[in-house]
Amino acid sequence: MFCFTRAAMLTNMSQHAEIPPLTWSDLGVGDLLPTGTVTLLLADVEGSTRLWETQPEKMTIALAELNRAVDQAVPAFGGVRPVEQGEGDSFVAAFARASDAVACALALQRAPLAPIKLRLGLHTGEVQLRDDANYAGPTINRTARLRDLGHGGQTLLSGVTESLVADRLPDGAWLADLGSYPLRDLPRPERVVQLCHPDVCNEFPPLRVRTVVVSHNLPAQLTSFVGRQAEMAELQSLVADNRLVTLTGAGGAGKTRLAVELTAQVLGEFGDGVWYVDLAPITIPDVMPVTVARTLGLPDQPGRSTMELLVRFFGEKTMLLVLDNCEHLLDVCGSLVVELLAACPHLTILATSREPLGVPGELSWRVPSLPLADQAIELFADRARRARPNFVVGEDNTELVREICERLDGIPLAIELDAARVRALSLPQILGSLPCPGGVESGNLRVDGRRQFLGAMIELLQPVRERDQLVDIDGIAACHR
Repeated sequence: MFCFTRAAMLTNMSQHAEIPPLTWSDLGVGDLLPTGTVTLLLADVEGSTRLWETQPEKMTIALAELNRAVDQAVPAFGGVRPVEQGEGDSFVAAFARASDAVACALALQRAPLAPIKLRLGLHTGEVQLRDDANYAGPTINRTARLRDLGHGGQTLLSGVTESLVADRLPDGAWLADLGSYPLRDLPRPERVVQLCHPDVCNEFPPLRVRTVVVSHNLPAQLTSFVGRQAEMAELQSLVADNRLVTLTGAGGAGKTRLAVELTAQVLGEFGDGVWYVDLAPITIPDVMPVTVARTLGLPDQPGRSTMELLVRFFGEKTMLLVLDNCEHLLDVCGSLVVELLAACPHLTILATSREPLGVPGELSWRVPSLPLADQAIELFADRARRARPNFVVGEDNTELVREICERLDGIPLAIELDAARVRALSLPQILGSLPCPGGVESGNLRVDGRRQFLGAMIELLQPVRERDQLVDIDGIAACHR
């Protein structure tokens, strides 16, 4: 209930006049709180302590007017208020329909409440009841954190709520996308949208974010990134100048790892965030767009296709979308990329595939093998030390390591697999056990030949993995597709 008890009034208002406290029954709302998926509206008064100190008479009148406005607006739009309305100058309302919550928020912002300015936050999610008359749990916490980003007079919606009300806004209202931001004490950043209307203020300072962090979902890397300095520099320039860049190469060439490291380097260039989507597990092409939408956290919406959801999500945002392992989904990936780039002018896409997508505007860049003279040896040494910490590449074994890397044609995945074997085998044994990649030209391996060669390597190491569990071969392979 948005009101002060006698004790609270004495604490917050000192000698100011009291306002009679309201009770739950005074609202005329006796129903239980809505449950399931609910839209919550959380509000508070900006700078209320300062206002009470500097303008006590005006605040007394304004607070009474706010109480009346809230008492009328919430039930008028189908809302219900919990018994506890927060502390001091905050209050909560719950709505079964997101559009009703937005209409109520606009009505409150349009009410003549000066000098009071409300900060409103709206978020939709599954709610938990602490009892019959109060909410608890992550949904109300996220709503509160969203509200805390705003300024007095500003109404902020979460991305979930925006998707539900985009076509059901009050007359004259529109939404302004403010980007994605971290929320205090919460693990997942939130996409923030502002409710705008000609009758309210629409221009505000930047959101109250403690530290601006570009959101991303890049997979964590547990090993160091070796070499590729020249390639990284070239690719950063290419991504800056081209909206579609595809890293190509045979399996094991290091496309995924290079794409992830490159993306981490250019995060700051994409203010609205970076999204990584692994397409390797997909076996049905039609599922590909849905997988992208699910990765972005977009729920299904009746009457709207998955592609429409994606276009609305990216919209005018400056974002980078990484599509990893496209080779078995070339047609559907190509169609999705073309449509997104045409509809979203500030979207950049980085793809990895064993062959180009073959669409207009694509810049295809083939990932080379590691140079045998230095980077290949450095990678072998680094990964070998993870299997045998005292392993060192010195004058006595440099030639053996170089020959192993040469036999493996500088392929990062093959080098990592063989380096992991130093715990059980000597370098001469590793070299002698290598299958010969016959029929495959060194330095320019065909896709089928490379796949056959790596398959032989993995088959060779299978007994080692089963016996000694020396290395997560599947994990290594996933980083070098």
